[in-house]
Formats: sequence, C-alpha cells, structure tokens
Amino acid sequence: MTLRDRGNIKWTSLMLPEHVQILKDMWKEDDLQTAPELDEQALQQLNETIQSAYEEQLTIILHIFSDGSFHEYTGRIEQLLPHDQRVKFRTSKGQLHLFPIHSIVNVA
Repeated sequence: MTLRDRGNIKWTSLMLPEHVQILKDMWKEDDLQTAPELDEQALQQLNETIQSAYEEQLTIILHIFSDGSFHEYTGRIEQLLPHDQRVKFRTSKGQLHLFPIHSIVNVA
C-alpha cells in the first residue's frame, strides 16, 4: 500500500489565511520567468524584421514577454510609433494591441 501525501491540504487547518495567501504568492512568483537579454546583433535583426514586415504588410507571429511570461500574437503591424517606442498590432482575430518595442523578443 502506498502512502498518499495530501501536500499542504493537511496543514491548512493549522494556518492563518494570511499565511496561505503568502504561500500562494510565493508559488506564483516561482512560476515567473525572466526576460531574455538580446545582444545588439539580435536587436538589429529584430528591428529589420519588424520594419520589413510593416512595409510589406506581412502576417507575422510576435513573441512578447510581459508579466513574467511569454505570449504569442499572430497578425499584422498596423503602425510603428517611434516616438512612443510602441508597435500598433492587429491580430488575425481583429483585436488591436499596442506593444512596447522592448517587450518584443522574437518575430516569426
């Protein structure tokens, strides 16, 4: 017969709700990823790819890093906003997003 450990369930009756919330927050922080650091060559290549995709109105996949995780968006770049350092992007579902340029980690 195997021992079935119930994890933290067995301790929750002995813990204050504040302690339970602190533990949940700690576990959530453990799941967060760190932002990748791109070197100058990778940034130049990314910039060229974004510029050509905008000029030719290509459908692309943007890989965005925000809030400790990676997200993918498929669509077209509608406008480059260099003074705001943002990209106006319309997804294939018709949603409009403004992404900071520094949050873009890859373009496919």
